[in-house]
Amino acid sequence: VLSSGAAHRCRPFWGAYSASKAAVEALVRTWAAEIENLSNVKVLAVDPGVTRTQMRAKAAPGEDPESIPHPREVAAVIAPLVAPAQTETGKLYVVREKAFKSFRAPE
Repeated sequence: VLSSGAAHRCRPFWGAYSASKAAVEALVRTWAAEIENLSNVKVLAVDPGVTRTQMRAKAAPGEDPESIPHPREVAAVIAPLVAPAQTETGKLYVVREKAFKSFRAPE
């Protein structure tokens, strides 16, 4: 499930988006706890970070799109997270840090 740094950096006029991403992270933690002893399924949220998308272009119109990662680059980091060998669950994976986070309180 894709999250966003917006779940933790609440900016004016981004309320619905920020709230939806915070909800995604809460659902991931909840679902992971619910199925922990019932299934081998792993549940993760991923914060892909700044990515060269149409949404990003609208949000930051003056930004040079070539200066930020292409979605293929971000996908290459995310793809291994869905492999059967993945053991982490109920966590947030932050692509730019290449690290799992157990929980991030609002900044």
